[in-house]
Amino acid sequence: MWVLKIGGSILHAASHDGSGDGPCNAFADARDALLEELTRQPGRFLLVPGGGRHADAVRSAQREQGFDDDAAHVLALAAMDLCAAELAALLGGTARVITRLADAPATVATGFTPVWAPHTELAGDHTLPRNWGLTSDSIAAVAARRLGLDGVCLLKSCTVPEGASPQQLAAAGVVDAEWPRQIEGLRARVVAPTDWATSAAVPGPPA
Repeated sequence: MWVLKIGGSILHAASHDGSGDGPCNAFADARDALLEELTRQPGRFLLVPGGGRHADAVRSAQREQGFDDDAAHVLALAAMDLCAAELAALLGGTARVITRLADAPATVATGFTPVWAPHTELAGDHTLPRNWGLTSDSIAAVAARRLGLDGVCLLKSCTVPEGASPQQLAAAGVVDAEWPRQIEGLRARVVAPTDWATSAAVPGPPA
């Protein structure tokens, strides 16, 4: 089993132009097709959501109020929890939110897709960086590593340079700064919309 991280910008994709056409709608349609495919294949992945607009709100609040990165880290984990609840709701009765990674195998065994809400497990974890260098990208890799899963796949809403190394992806801001270190020893994919949003199929592991 792989970890599939669905970026918050994908989760929150919606029309902004008020019409039934246009790129915003097309992206939202692709998101819906992806979620529909996931409902047909429950238990194939452990899902990890991005923080989306909730994490953006944490960033804005930190700029305005000046609290430190440690507090922002804990709040960003809570933002991921909100997105986990939203993602599970979008997947209907095929998904279950879990707060402990150890519950993932049993969730899959009972026929459901686990969606990890990491705040409970990571808010007090000081073995990981507690700053914006570690985001949901690397948290997805942490999940794969701690459960001994096959690999981690990130679905992105931005362009992913073909053939770029993990270090180059981090330098370009496609993934977070911790990504190269957190995926050491793991199989990993970073998938651009040109790949995942042009097919109804859920991206699988590399050949």
